[in-house]
Amino acid sequence: MFSAFNSARCVVTLFHSPTSSASRRTLQLLKKHIEGSKRKYFDLDVTEGPPTKDQLKTILNYTGEQKVSTIVPGAASLSDATLILQNGGADKLLHPIVVDWVNGKAVLGDDEVGLKQLVQNLEK
Repeated sequence: MFSAFNSARCVVTLFHSPTSSASRRTLQLLKKHIEGSKRKYFDLDVTEGPPTKDQLKTILNYTGEQKVSTIVPGAASLSDATLILQNGGADKLLHPIVVDWVNGKAVLGDDEVGLKQLVQNLEK
């Protein structure tokens, strides 16, 4: 009766910037994986906007709060990062950021090994 719950797919969000070569490569890798897979293990949500404050807080929970200045250069805290992004600093946001919301994982920047691990974990 509850076996349908086991087949639910995860949602993976890519915070993407078309001007970033690393972000374009990440998008290609994710699409290639989806297209080459016999079973679709996750739904890909691609967004060009910055994360909301709640999303950013969740990402920092996954990566550790010490990564805030990596995600938003110049920020020392979640509050700083939120202010920078709200005041037109969205172009300062690290791209790409890939987030597996269900399993609590995030890959920052051009980390191909981390991205492959994230995708492989979704297949288990």
